[in-house]
Amino acid sequence: MNCDFFVQHPAVNQVVRYLDKTAGREKSLRLLQYLCRVIAALQGSPGSNAPRLAAQFALTRKLLRFLKPINHLQNAAKLHANTLLADPVARTLGIVRQLGYAAYLTLDQVNLLRILGILPSTPGTAKRVPRWANWCWAIALSAALLLDGRKLQVARTKLAELGQSNEDEDEKNKAARKDAAIQQHGAVRKLAWDALDAFIVANNLGFLSAGEEYVGVAGVVTSIMGAGEVWDGCAQ
Repeated sequence: MNCDFFVQHPAVNQVVRYLDKTAGREKSLRLLQYLCRVIAALQGSPGSNAPRLAAQFALTRKLLRFLKPINHLQNAAKLHANTLLADPVARTLGIVRQLGYAAYLTLDQVNLLRILGILPSTPGTAKRVPRWANWCWAIALSAALLLDGRKLQVARTKLAELGQSNEDEDEKNKAARKDAAIQQHGAVRKLAWDALDAFIVANNLGFLSAGEEYVGVAGVVTSIMGAGEVWDGCAQ
């Protein structure tokens, strides 16, 4: 076998870059975690190893996300400092979203310390902290859904203003139309992504009572979407 294939092939290089990123490994583990939840729900066997594997994947993800709240706090600070942002509604929703994720991940780290035995297991750390974490995740997703809707509205308005395409329009209009279409597609995709995550957290909080297999499938889909986003970012 030619070793040059593993050294120079673009696809192999992209795989290496993907696995070299913490986000890439975390998204892959999330996919495995929710796949295990689907398998466990479909098997329905008390002796199945799938729930144990799902718990192990979830624990590893928590370790990989250690100190990640700092990223979201920094993003929120950048949005707050960017007073020149054209859309103040999007700016405000973005700040709430980032702060919500920061709070969610911070509480999740507290939960991690309890699992590792560093913090004592009390009703507060074992029950209230995970529930507060889900509430913060729900707040972040609510802001994200509103932000997705806002971006979709802006993109559709821009496309309407540009009107129908024709052969006589200049390259500038064509580029603007293409850019607006890309923004619209991205907003629809993100809206579906956040809606599925909202479905998961609504079940976690007890507002919905969907079966474990449906929650697992929703997690698989959003994990694939997240992994795809990281994968695209690793392209040359």
